[in-house]
Amino acid sequence: MRTRQLPAAGRFFSTGREPVFRDNGTSRGYAGLALGLVLLGGLIVLPGCQAPAQPTGPTELVLHVPDYETFFDRSLSVLRLYDFPPDRVDRVRGLIVSRPATSGQWFEWWRADSRGGYQLAESSLHTMRRIVTVNIQPVGDAEEHAGTGADQPPGERVAGDIAEPVPENAAGPYRLRVRVDKARYAAPERQITTTSGALAIYSDRVPTVAGLRGRQSRGVQWVPLGRDPLLESFLLERISTAAADVKPAE
Repeated sequence: MRTRQLPAAGRFFSTGREPVFRDNGTSRGYAGLALGLVLLGGLIVLPGCQAPAQPTGPTELVLHVPDYETFFDRSLSVLRLYDFPPDRVDRVRGLIVSRPATSGQWFEWWRADSRGGYQLAESSLHTMRRIVTVNIQPVGDAEEHAGTGADQPPGERVAGDIAEPVPENAAGPYRLRVRVDKARYAAPERQITTTSGALAIYSDRVPTVAGLRGRQSRGVQWVPLGRDPLLESFLLERISTAAADVKPAE
């Protein structure tokens, strides 16, 4: 019987009846390498597996902006770059509200919205979404309207309560404020009694654990989980450095 040689993992040897594979240790080496990579990834992620503390005040920075319109456009570009396309844009009042964006999971390495090990694990285990609100106001106007609609979640803001109109393309000190609100997707638990029934787990044809069907079983909602201070600080830094002529105000 002819024998066949494997290049790295081992060799087949003939005993006259059937081929016998003899491992030369390479397979165990690959398994050890994979285990080491998993442990290394755990050591990197675990130090950040703690829920970030909720901020007690707004995430903001005072900047000297020589061209308001250009800076506003750069802010929009930064949000689009990090997968937060605008849903509402009010140049006159200096307001940008993004569309709700589903947060990235552990295998989406190019996403930057799930900051820290805890929030990355949270977004991988649950369906999460985030909404970004950017407010750009002249310093005097921002201080006068502190504590108004700009500090409220997106669904509770009224455009007229946020700030007075920004002077057209005016240069000077501006207060840049970034707020990120996150929420978790929640749906009623379904009765899954067969393997095929799992295919309809998101359909209202499958009854809930309470026995409700159809329209009565539609209890999908987004549960607010507060703000995301890590992403707020990240976007604040990216927006404030997007234009070379924009500097922190002294």
